[in-house]
Amino acid sequence: MTNKVSSLQIPERLDIRVDWAFQYFFSEKEHLIKIIKDLLDIDIEVIEYLPNRITTPVKDDKKSVFDVICKNVKNQETFVLEMQTTYESDMMDRLYYYGGSLIHNQMKSGQKKYVINSVIVCCIASYRVSHKESVPEGKVFFRYRMLENDTHEPFDGDKLNFCFLELQRFDNYLDKDADLKKQWCWIFNNLATFVERPANLDSSFDSIIEDAVTSTLTAEQQEKYMKALELSERERLVVYEGGIEIGRIEGMEKGMEQRNVEIAKTLLADGVPVEQIVKWIGLSEEEILRFAQDDSGGGMTKVSAE
Repeated sequence: MTNKVSSLQIPERLDIRVDWAFQYFFSEKEHLIKIIKDLLDIDIEVIEYLPNRITTPVKDDKKSVFDVICKNVKNQETFVLEMQTTYESDMMDRLYYYGGSLIHNQMKSGQKKYVINSVIVCCIASYRVSHKESVPEGKVFFRYRMLENDTHEPFDGDKLNFCFLELQRFDNYLDKDADLKKQWCWIFNNLATFVERPANLDSSFDSIIEDAVTSTLTAEQQEKYMKALELSERERLVVYEGGIEIGRIEGMEKGMEQRNVEIAKTLLADGVPVEQIVKWIGLSEEEILRFAQDDSGGGMTKVSAE
């Protein structure tokens, strides 16, 4: 490798939200086991990495390519970790496809008895995922399971789960009661740029901070990281959905939130149904109706949510 990257050109620590850094960092089993245990509260001690590309027997079927995929050696449970820095309108369908592919590929031709092991697909999202219901203050982690509608009984084995760690729902402050999920939010948001280590960050993150130092990378790895970092910065500037800009610029969350508020108010004034605004903007119905009340000087403007 002749084209070396000087230490002056590369940040001191990795931004593990960048695709290359995410895959590189979690190729270390210690770190992968920690994030799985911390997010999912499960017992896992030994993992085996799996190929991150699943081929299909049908030529025209779309292949599944994962950021990181492994299985729990103890019970054969499969885990997928995906880093998502920008909103994409097909993200939910993609996660369904990933999970379905991993369920489907457990059975081989000739097997007479169906034996399916659990699959958990976990997305680390740098944006706020849209929710149909209001989100409790301070909630950053969401886990979706197959449950009976009324009794909430898990479907046999509860074998397909989808999870989201929403980094933008974290207020970037670690108090003494911050759980490990919030501490992971702090790591993702600040690992590359922090100056002072928070006093309330658990000591189990010490090795993660240490292993993120870029000076230990080879020149080739540094070059790959810098190219991935440049691409990531360009890609997450702006993303469009249905003509409505919902992309956010890193470090300007408050300004972008205000921008979404102004868009919501404009759409309300134009008579756009509330449920359509919820879909486009990602704000809750409760927030949007509150804007209508605020703009009417305390008296509720009549807005249809049907």
